[in-house]
Amino acid sequence: MALTEAVQDYLEKLFWFEEAGIEPTQANLARGMNVSQPSVNEMVRRLVDDGLVERDERKRLHFTAHGREVAQKVVSRHRLIEAFLTTVFKIPWDEVHEEAHTFEHAISDSLEQRMYALLADATACPHGHPIGGHPREAGEPMSLVPRNSVVRLLRFENEDPDLLRLFRRSGLEPGDRYILLAASEGHVAFAPADADGDDGKAELPIPVAGTLSVRVEERGDGPAATATPQTGAQAALLGETAWGM
Repeated sequence: MALTEAVQDYLEKLFWFEEAGIEPTQANLARGMNVSQPSVNEMVRRLVDDGLVERDERKRLHFTAHGREVAQKVVSRHRLIEAFLTTVFKIPWDEVHEEAHTFEHAISDSLEQRMYALLADATACPHGHPIGGHPREAGEPMSLVPRNSVVRLLRFENEDPDLLRLFRRSGLEPGDRYILLAASEGHVAFAPADADGDDGKAELPIPVAGTLSVRVEERGDGPAATATPQTGAQAALLGETAWGM
């Protein structure tokens, strides 16, 4: 089945919804894609007719077995290209998401396989998301982790270009370790785990910190920035703040 760029983009978005824990409704899809509800209605009908997604009794959208296979291939190609661009062309990771989105619709299966061979050791994209069949480690939103904890950053759940630039300016790198510090109201503060005091300290608004998945390596005894799961995070993930995916 030949997939148009639009179909691939919708499948990619639904796959991301599933990973990020966002309810897969047509309303959320319209918000996440930044398109009108009629446009989403038309595309969803097409996806259903093509056997890629189905609706449940609450009208939520779910992949069919075939649809999941197709969507995972689309997503993996995007993440492979991001890894390729950072590894081979040395493009900074806060710039590759947009580049990969343009490039992913143009490469052949043959070129994709050559990339896989070249990057045989790559298990994740530069933003921490697994490539291919590599497992996706469950993490905790940074905004819910107690202060004084030491965490390892697993991934950026939102790859919006503005957010990626903010994360890079803040000194964040997937795979690195950070300690959570006292912060100003409405923010999460952190510094590199091996920093001297507050060296390298940075802060992020709670909704933005809620889009960072971390592994807690040493759980601290201080209060978390928020006790409410997804406080503002879903809005940030869906682009209802200044950032959109």
